[in-house]
Amino acid sequence: MQWLAKSNRIILEAGVIMPDHFHMVVRLGESALSEVMHSLKGYSAKHINQAWGRSGPVWQHGYHDHAVRQDEDLNAIIRYCLNNPVRAGLVDDFHDYPFWYCRYGV
Repeated sequence: MQWLAKSNRIILEAGVIMPDHFHMVVRLGESALSEVMHSLKGYSAKHINQAWGRSGPVWQHGYHDHAVRQDEDLNAIIRYCLNNPVRAGLVDDFHDYPFWYCRYGV
């Protein structure tokens, strides 16, 4: 996720990497969401496979997206994203989970 942000393809608002999936809240740059997801999955799968000494698919095909509407609260969506490890029973407070990011003080 940080790689995409550093290459100015997205503005990463928040993200959390779970054991079997990830969530992120982003603002798109000039790239379409499908291009961003293809890059993210390809880049991360390559590095995950290298680290684990394996090959093959890492991520499921496709993805689920949700566009933030004007009447929705971005802060609530970010809190929902970051609290995934809590809902999964991995930690009591998302701050204790090592694989999260938020560009705002939370």
